[in-house]
This record gives sequence, structure tokens and C-alpha cells, in this order.
Amino acid sequence: MMSDLGAPEWTLPEGLDVREVLGVVTRALEGHEQDSEYLQGMKMAVPGAGKLYGVRVPQLRTMAKQLTKKYGDQEQNLVRFAQASWEQGSREHRLIAIFVLDGMKKLTPERRWELGVEFLPDVEDWETCDQMCHALLGQALAEDPNYMDQLETWLEDDNFWVRRAALVSTVILSRAKYSETVAKGLDQRTLRMCAVLLEDGEKYIRKAVDWTVRAVIKRHYAFAFTWMVEQAQSGPGAVGRSTLKLSAKKLNEADEQSFLAALE
Repeated sequence: MMSDLGAPEWTLPEGLDVREVLGVVTRALEGHEQDSEYLQGMKMAVPGAGKLYGVRVPQLRTMAKQLTKKYGDQEQNLVRFAQASWEQGSREHRLIAIFVLDGMKKLTPERRWELGVEFLPDVEDWETCDQMCHALLGQALAEDPNYMDQLETWLEDDNFWVRRAALVSTVILSRAKYSETVAKGLDQRTLRMCAVLLEDGEKYIRKAVDWTVRAVIKRHYAFAFTWMVEQAQSGPGAVGRSTLKLSAKKLNEADEQSFLAALE
């Protein structure tokens, strides 16, 4: 059952026995009063998400926060719980796993990266991909720029969720506290990755390229604008032109018009 505020009506055991706590979480999800309209909407919005209980993200975050608060001093067991929750395969179990790990502020970048790489082959929908990238792969990158080396090796992967993860993991570089030299270097490499995937025909990659370019525009406007003009002048194909036009909406009016003129 869920309370009116979305918090699970449960009694968590004092000790974190993974199987026992996972059972409590699963019963809470199963006892959730489903909103059939929301559930149907989720099936349409997140195709490939697998089993759905229809629990909204704020409720899942509340559950994860309670778990992290209760068991935050049992780091290894809490990580094992997150791995076990992920293995259940439902959208909600996997998002709870991600949100629990996201809330574990003492996790090292190395451990976040390891868990992200562990989870990535199972990803089959954009929501799980993006939440996982933000909490694990992207956060690791925001704390250690060397992970960009590995992201760059994913651009030719046959699994388009891996290719998407390479880009989405850079979006939260705005969280990083790097020197301007390091930050600009990372954004230069990010845009080079976007250039590699600019003509990718997979829709989830096109959307990721657009999102990533927009994020760089926010961080390093002048550099991003110059890159976009260079791409326009290089004669991109139909896919690339369409994606760049979407990204150009984040430019100021004068620069957008200048870019569109270069694209013609």
C-alpha cells in the first residue's frame, strides 16, 4: 500500500537482509493502487520497459530515500540490495535500484562506474538508460574525467543503448567542478562524439545527440556555436540536418539565423 503522500506503508526490518527487504519492496509495489490511465501512458511512453507496476517516479524516489536513510551505514549490503532489485527486471525495481545507489553519496566513482557497466547490458528503454547514466556513469564522469576514454569506445557498439549511454553520460558534466581547461576539453570530446553519431539512424540516438549538444551549448556557448556552424558547412545528411536544427533552438535568435544560413 502507498500513503496519500506516495510514501510506502511498510515496516522495514532493522537489519538489511537482502531477500527480506526485497520482499518488502516487492509487496509495496504489488499493493500499489494502479492508475490505469497512467499505466497505459507509461507503456506508450517507455516501450521496452518490461513489467510495469505503474508507480510514479516521485514515489519510487521516496521509497529509495527511505531505504538509503534506513540502511545507509550498511554500504555493502545496500549495494547488494540494489543489485538484487535490478535483477528483478521490472521498471520499478530497476529505478529503485538506481535511486538507492544515487543516494549513496559515499560511493566512489570507481564503484559507480562498475555498477553502471554491470547494469548497462540489461537496459532496454530510454528511461532506465538515462536514469542509470545520471546516477552512475555520468556521476562517475563528473568526478573523474578519465572515464571519457571509455565512453568514446562505445560509439560503434551494436547495442544502441550503449551508444546512447556514451552521450547521455556527458549531460551532467554541469555538476563537475573541473578547471575551465579540463571542462572545455571534455566538451570538445563530447562534441566529437556527437559528430560521430550525427547521422545515426536510430531515433534514440538522434534524440541523445540533440540533448547532448544542447547541454554543451549551456556550458560553453561560443564553442558549441562554432562547432554547429562547422557541422553545417560540412554538408550533413538529412538526419544530421534535422538534429542540428533542433539543437539550434537553444541558440540566441541571431546565432540561430546565422546557423540556419550556413546549413542551407
